[in-house]
Amino acid sequence: MSGVEKAVKIIGGQTATANHFGISQSHVWKWINVFKQAPAKYVKKLSALTNNEVTVDQLLADHEKAEKKEGMQ
Repeated sequence: MSGVEKAVKIIGGQTATANHFGISQSHVWKWINVFKQAPAKYVKKLSALTNNEVTVDQLLADHEKAEKKEGMQ
């Protein structure tokens, strides 16, 4: 499970997470299912919303995984 997926579950789902950021649920769905990461500008707040159960480092690791996959293509 990706860091962003774990964070969204802890926060209470895609809609609850979206509400914290003032964005639509579909944006959060794309973080999980398309990009496999949260945008970097949301990482600190996302971690804070989980009471640091999901750390900034874990969320940034999602970015590193995505970069590795892009390099393999």
